[in-house]
Amino acid sequence: MNMARRRSSGITSLGFNQDQGCFTCCLTSGLRVYNVDPLVEKAHYSKEELGEVTLCEMVFRSNWLLLVRARRPCSLMLLDDQHRAFRAEVLFKSPIRALRARKDKVAVVLTSSIQVLSLPSLARVALLRTPASARPLCAIATDPNALQLLAAPAHRKGSLQLLDVSRAVKGAASSSPAVVGCHQTDLVCISLSANGAKLATASERGTIIRLWDTSTKHMLHELRRGSDYADVYCINFNWSGSLVCCVSDKGTLHVWLARGSYAHVCAAPAAPPLRALCAFSDEASAVVICEDGTFHKFTFSAEGNCHRSDFEYFLQVGDDDEFLH
Repeated sequence: MNMARRRSSGITSLGFNQDQGCFTCCLTSGLRVYNVDPLVEKAHYSKEELGEVTLCEMVFRSNWLLLVRARRPCSLMLLDDQHRAFRAEVLFKSPIRALRARKDKVAVVLTSSIQVLSLPSLARVALLRTPASARPLCAIATDPNALQLLAAPAHRKGSLQLLDVSRAVKGAASSSPAVVGCHQTDLVCISLSANGAKLATASERGTIIRLWDTSTKHMLHELRRGSDYADVYCINFNWSGSLVCCVSDKGTLHVWLARGSYAHVCAAPAAPPLRALCAFSDEASAVVICEDGTFHKFTFSAEGNCHRSDFEYFLQVGDDDEFLH
């Protein structure tokens, strides 16, 4: 989930790439790209180069960066990081609210629709109508060899629509999305496993995370986050889909086995209500990045132990002259 709340850090949004090995930091003063393990700054753009950047989506570890700038909120720019030059631009009729990319496509979340564009041409290949009142939620399966599934809010409260976006590329007419009733209250966070087989959802209550089988549309498991209502900021699967993590305004990182058993609750990475994103760095550790510019790494064991193994202020991490590849 990308974040758009400004803090004194100057951060406008954060986002992990598809393999969770890198993350972008959009700033009022430009853009930075970081490697997760080890934590190293891989790209740095100043305000003079880009202006204020509000959204940025990597395409795995390629040279392509998809970004939106504050002075042109309806414009999607394709930046070639290798040559530090813009290669394409698409102008929409409404502001861009979120971006989600896979190797060959990007989903652009607008006020009342999601447009799917091919990469790197930025030609439109699919369109999905969404409720204007919904949060800018979107998830896309990122494994290049698996189902090209897109998930987004449906018009019925607490429901989600699933669309196979591969058919439009093959020249077939776009099929109607399948609708899954996930919760009784509005959705606040969604995530797809990389292969598109599993879907995770959270409602505005935030007490449980539900896991779904995208082929049968049946619920697989309910993962208990807590008994108090919470605003779930981020849900993520690891690449294989065997683990699930989430962070919320309660300031805790939860980790579960995707087969439904409870795994770990890690200590608060930051004082709530600080917004944060979570991801897996491997099968035994997860990372949390926060809008105050802090980086937290947690290591957990099969016995249920969990501890914070690393802490950094990533805005203070120096750059590195290696390219992202």
